[in-house]
Amino acid sequence: MKILKTSDELITHMKIKGIKFEIVKEEDAKIFLQNNNYYMKLASYRANYDKRKSNSKYINLDFAYLQELSTIDMHLRYLILQMCLDIEHAVKTRLLKDIEDNSEEDGYDIIRRFVTKYERSCRNIQKHKSSEYCRELIEKYYPYFPAWVFVELISFGDLVKLYEYYIERYPGRLKDSELLYSIRDLRNATAHSNCLINKLQKGTNKPSVKIIKFVSNIDGIG
Repeated sequence: MKILKTSDELITHMKIKGIKFEIVKEEDAKIFLQNNNYYMKLASYRANYDKRKSNSKYINLDFAYLQELSTIDMHLRYLILQMCLDIEHAVKTRLLKDIEDNSEEDGYDIIRRFVTKYERSCRNIQKHKSSEYCRELIEKYYPYFPAWVFVELISFGDLVKLYEYYIERYPGRLKDSELLYSIRDLRNATAHSNCLINKLQKGTNKPSVKIIKFVSNIDGIG
């Protein structure tokens, strides 16, 4: 099987699949593929369009539609990533505030208990000991981290585990962690530039009932 390499070969392949070059001409598509995007990502948006059963060619699909979806997806990823970072910051802030207000905690004991259960979190921190951004913190505190240092060094995934561990140990003090794993997955997908809107078929995903109720109470949203 021949591997598609050049932009000309990719365009020929897309034409065979029924993708048109009427709105965006072939020469402009070639420039876009060379400088702005790559085939695998761009082609993934084809999943949003129907094919003819007779020849498996796409119906009324122009290269321009794939190009526009890739651009929309880029802006959506930037927006969602910013939202996820804001949520991550809010989770850290609320967790640390509750630890500070918790008379049963000194900020060290909860971390000692956590890393005893999840040793991998410390190993993950050690992987970043050469980083200019966190080396000094790791050298100063490892392995006896206070909570306010620990949350600066761990991944969002380990932060979710720490949050979950804390609310299990001290029930009722903070909101549950039901949605945090979904946010972690979204954050990772956007940070790694994964496609978000390459499959928009109706009914593939359903939001949490909590989200539906929350959004329905926002003025102006039906």
